Amino acid sequence: MPNQRPKAMKSFAELQRSVTPMLGNEGERVPWTWFHRLLYTSGTTTALTFFNATGVPTTTNMEAAGQIPAPMYYDIYHIGIYFDLPASAVNAAGTLTVNTGALTDITNLSDGIARLTVAQKLQFFSPIWQLPSGCGASGALAAAGTHTAEDYNIFQQGTLGVPDLRSRYNFWGDLTIPHNQSFVLNLDWVAAVTLQSGNADIIAIMDGYLYRRVL
Repeated sequence: MPNQRPKAMKSFAELQRSVTPMLGNEGERVPWTWFHRLLYTSGTTTALTFFNATGVPTTTNMEAAGQIPAPMYYDIYHIGIYFDLPASAVNAAGTLTVNTGALTDITNLSDGIARLTVAQKLQFFSPIWQLPSGCGASGALAAAGTHTAEDYNIFQQGTLGVPDLRSRYNFWGDLTIPHNQSFVLNLDWVAAVTLQSGNADIIAIMDGYLYRRVL
């Protein structure tokens, strides 16, 4: 859901019209999120391209590969990147120096470049760490009791940015994707990242408003 507060309450006539259109080709504006899940292969992947394919609902909700079907338009409010990494346990071997695990994986995966291209024109170009998803698990771990061994495990988990929907890069609807125009989101890394947990999914999320016909 885009971070946009309604400016005024809808009138009764507006509410009636929104649920009872006069004509089938009338337009409507609805909050909409496009998403695409791709596999990052540990130690191998250096580039991923999102929104360029259709698939099952658990992978993507794109209705057409790399474009929005006619006669729709889409205003982009947010783009977010979510790293679907499990919490990791690292044996600290009696020392507090731990530099492997989920938090390090997220840090390394964030050190890449994101590019949004619409109709063969570059519309956005930034580091990946500038595109937090505003979602994900948030928790805390602690240890208690008596430890009889020198070795112990430290658990790590993290998200790209704060798991709060207000913590996202905002385009404020200034980028519009017209129907039947190609668009993709590319993520690139200088070198492949070797992940503590092995292969993992990366999910690209595009949040905004979709303009379409009522019927």
